[in-house]
Amino acid sequence: MSECGGRGGGGGSGSSSGGSSSDDAEEEGGGAGPAGSGSLSPEPARASSADRFRRGLRGAFLMARRRPELLGAALVLGCVLLLAFKFTCSRAKDVIIPAKPPVSFFSSRSPVIDLFQGQLDYAEYLRQDSEVVLLFFYAPWCGQSIAARAEVDQAATQLSDQVLFVAINCWWNQGRCRKKKHFFYFPVIYLYHRSFGPIEYKGPMSAVYIEKFVRRVMKPLQYIPSQSELLDFLSNYEPGVLGYFEFSGSPQPPGYVTFFSSALHSLKKGLSQGGP
Repeated sequence: MSECGGRGGGGGSGSSSGGSSSDDAEEEGGGAGPAGSGSLSPEPARASSADRFRRGLRGAFLMARRRPELLGAALVLGCVLLLAFKFTCSRAKDVIIPAKPPVSFFSSRSPVIDLFQGQLDYAEYLRQDSEVVLLFFYAPWCGQSIAARAEVDQAATQLSDQVLFVAINCWWNQGRCRKKKHFFYFPVIYLYHRSFGPIEYKGPMSAVYIEKFVRRVMKPLQYIPSQSELLDFLSNYEPGVLGYFEFSGSPQPPGYVTFFSSALHSLKKGLSQGGP
């Protein structure tokens, strides 16, 4: 009720007591209303703040009229500060920490050629210059790639005199492999036999199985040098495809390359269907 009393002008039963009490209240309170209420009212403070703000604007306006060069200098300074702030913010947004360059995935003592920068073009060059090439595509962060690394290294040690093993980092974003290949999983093993391939290996990532797979692709044909071995083949392989070629006159007699390629196609189809 004191707040309602403070907003009133002195009503109630005290209004009939004459002017002396009113004069005393004005002298004590410094304004209309009950004693002490005028000094606590926030309205005069708000009014004085607004007056000071208006007087400040008026003074700045008069100063700008008398000395316009000060207003121009202030505007120029404000523009410079704004441009500096904008330039600083834009520079801060452009600061990007580059990715760390890749490092070798295989040991320097490994028989596997490690193209850890994703040099797919060089891998293609090596493939065309070799008879049998195994390409091991990996991502260095991939747990399966890390686990398969030792198995591939062991298989390469067993077959290094016959097969070229090449590992390619296909995750490095600046490498050619990442830009050309789009694998959905890692690791991936491709095997090439001269111009034929790739034949993808889908078996266990074990050195024993990888070596067995490579040897099958290296020799997709079974050579039968005698009649007894021919009979053994006919009794154990049903159905089987036989071809006769005379190698005494040429290492690749007519029709042999076609027969060899057909054997690779048959092997690839069998492996893609989950064959042994």
